[in-house]
Amino acid sequence: MFKKYLLAISLLALSSGTTLAANPIAKLKVTGRIKPPTCTINNEEQEATIIYNFDITPGLFPEKGDLKLAGQSKNIVISCDSSTYLAFVATDNRLGTQSQESEAFFGLGHYQFKNKDDGKNAETKVGYYTINISNATVKKEDGSKFEKAYIKSNNATTSVPNTLIHKQSEYGWALPGKTSVAGKSFAADFEVKPVINSQMKKIEGEAELDGLATLTFQFG
Repeated sequence: MFKKYLLAISLLALSSGTTLAANPIAKLKVTGRIKPPTCTINNEEQEATIIYNFDITPGLFPEKGDLKLAGQSKNIVISCDSSTYLAFVATDNRLGTQSQESEAFFGLGHYQFKNKDDGKNAETKVGYYTINISNATVKKEDGSKFEKAYIKSNNATTSVPNTLIHKQSEYGWALPGKTSVAGKSFAADFEVKPVINSQMKKIEGEAELDGLATLTFQFG
């Protein structure tokens, strides 16, 4: 009897203690936003025009063949407000005006003139140009230094130090191999080399080089 009574009291006390105690509660709340970084080009706006100017005289043409001009290189820096991966696609805004066909040849526009034989309006293609990207670097954090990077593309099996840009192919900053590298600032040299159609040395009057390519940058 005595042992049973003590057991009953003990259970009652335990039950009473559990009922009166408040259970502690911790709530885990997850917040944040998913948004693309804001980036500027050469410390300007989100859109910038990089100008390559070439002045040519007919006397520069060789006796035969097209005129190949020395390239001009411009350094382009894309700076972002948060760390990201960066890639771009090149579009030829003068597509169809290149004097020779290749995915790496961008058009220089048309030249319109009057045919000497019949006096009718005619036109010829001014030429084409290539764009070479090299000396890629990336700054991973604010205050850090630019580090050497490589260029990867969706039409190559590994990243390279430099390459000709093809229309509608994707290019990005990468480590050796083909792994994309994240950073807050990305830089590279973009060299433009025009080739002028040999027919242009016979023109009368003034012709213009009218090349325009758009680099559309993508994040992630």
